[in-house]
Amino acid sequence: MKSWKKSSTDVHFDDIDFHDALVKRIEVKEREIIVELESVNILPGHLLNPYDVAKNTDRCRLIFQRVTSNQAVVYSPEEKVPQPIQCTDFKSLEILKFERFQSDESQIFKIFGADNQFCGWEVRAGGFVLHWNEFTGDAWFVGWNENK
Repeated sequence: MKSWKKSSTDVHFDDIDFHDALVKRIEVKEREIIVELESVNILPGHLLNPYDVAKNTDRCRLIFQRVTSNQAVVYSPEEKVPQPIQCTDFKSLEILKFERFQSDESQIFKIFGADNQFCGWEVRAGGFVLHWNEFTGDAWFVGWNENK
């Protein structure tokens, strides 16, 4: 089992930026879903980010814990209704939007993304933990507006 240097939970959801994160692999277990990501961005307000700008991580692992359900769909241009798929069938999912909502004792995590076509994924879980090892550089959006 790989050990990780840094870990964060959904308590710090607002200080983690998943936009443009690429999913490398998804594994569904009985009460958890393990999502291997190419990287995410840790915002400057996060307690593990000592810098004054957002930083990009190396390869990381997002683990949804105490999962009660998960539903994935693809939005096919030919179909009027979203088509259900297994989340493990995503081939090259890029996260465009990641939202969190409270629901009774659990949370609802909604991902809108692109996987050759637009898709959605909803996970009901108690929370998540995110693991990574190093910061690799500034997030892609740092300094974006400076030359405009």
